[in-house]
Amino acid sequence: MKHMDNDLFEHLPLPAVYWVTGHPARLNRAFVRVFGHGPLPAPLLERPDGAHHTRLTTPNGERRVCRMLLRTLPGGERLAVLEDVQAYHTDPLTRLPDRRALLLDAADAPAPATLALLDIDGLAALNRRSGQAAGDQVLCALAGVLAHAARNWPAQVYRLGGDSFVLCSPQRLQPGHLHPLQAAFGGQLATLGVPGRLRRSAFAFALAHAPHDGTTLTDLLGAAERRLGRQRWTRRGGLAAELGHLLRQGRPAQSPAPDPRRTHLVTP
Repeated sequence: MKHMDNDLFEHLPLPAVYWVTGHPARLNRAFVRVFGHGPLPAPLLERPDGAHHTRLTTPNGERRVCRMLLRTLPGGERLAVLEDVQAYHTDPLTRLPDRRALLLDAADAPAPATLALLDIDGLAALNRRSGQAAGDQVLCALAGVLAHAARNWPAQVYRLGGDSFVLCSPQRLQPGHLHPLQAAFGGQLATLGVPGRLRRSAFAFALAHAPHDGTTLTDLLGAAERRLGRQRWTRRGGLAAELGHLLRQGRPAQSPAPDPRRTHLVTP
C-alpha cells in the first residue's frame, strides 16, 4: 500500500498525524478531539523514526506528556501515533509533574530564568512523631500552595521526591516572591495541627538564575543545591563551628558539596 487509506487514518483510535514532506500535516479525528487544531511543535515532525516523548497542548491550555511512535511508510509519507502518558510523569501523591517530567521539559526547552529548589523543614521529624499519613498531608499542602502560585507567575512546579520540590519560571524571581508562600504554607500546617516548632519556617528554598548560575538544568540545580546546603548548615550552627575550626587550622572554608540525591537526576 503506497499511501495510507483515508478511512483507516481517520478512524485510528489514538491521536495521529500523517504527512508527506513539503505538504501540510493531516490530523485525524482522535487528535482533533483531544488536542484541537492548534499548530504542532515544529521539531515534532523532524524527529527520526522510533519512540519519542513530547508535550502537546489541549484546547483548555493543559500541556500533556505524550509518547509519539513515529514511522516512515513504504511510500515515503510519515505517520505519528500519540499516546497520552501524563499519568506516568505525575507524582501519584501530590499530582504534580515528577522528575521525569522535569527532565523532559528540560530537554525540550532552554534553561528557565529562575529555578527554585525547596525542602520541607522537619518532615522527617513529623513522620516519626505523627506517622507517614500526616507527612503526606503536609506534602500535598505544599504542592497546592506552589501550584496555585505557579499559575499566576507563570511557573511550573515539580516534585523531585521525598521532601524536595523544584519550581521553574521563565521570569526572574526573587526571594520576596517565595516569602508569602512560606507564610501561606505555615497557615496550612497550622490548620493540619502541625506543632509550632515544626512549622517555624515551613520550607527552606534557594534560587538559581540563568545565565548567571549556568545555562543548563544541571547547572541551576547544582547552584541551588549548594545554596540550600549552606542555609541548612548555617541554621544548624555548623557554619560557625566549622569556621572556628578552619581558622584555627589556617585553612579556607569549603562550601558543602551538592546532595547527590538531587544533582544525579540530570546528567550534563
